[in-house]
Amino acid sequence: MARFKKILVPVDGSKNATRGLDRAIEIAKESGAEITGFYVFHLPILAGIKYTQKMKDEAQSKAVKAIGPAMKRAQQAGATFKYKTGGGHTGREIVKFAEKGKYDMIVIGARGMGAAQEAIHFGSTSNYVMHKTKIPVLVVK
Repeated sequence: MARFKKILVPVDGSKNATRGLDRAIEIAKESGAEITGFYVFHLPILAGIKYTQKMKDEAQSKAVKAIGPAMKRAQQAGATFKYKTGGGHTGREIVKFAEKGKYDMIVIGARGMGAAQEAIHFGSTSNYVMHKTKIPVLVVK
């Protein structure tokens, strides 16, 4: 198995993300890699929408609910875990962060759709990341 030092795992609190995290933990334990959990805040995309304090508070609460359990899960399994956050389009932010941080691998959970559904569902984050980055991506279903 290749030796990985830095693994990026997008986290959002979903079962899909947890499957990705679990696989990343296995890889990290085998290779001694550090896992970075990455949470992306969804920012308003329409011009003229002000990002209010209430919106910031709600986004922060969602991040804590996603990152806290992921950190605990990784630490209980004996993996090194840190976290970062970003804001914007989820797929673009993951790709940009991974490339800027020179990660060896991205491990991302997917919804586990069948081939027919996957073929018509081009908007999925895992599909976007897989096609837009030069970094190896492991999609976990």
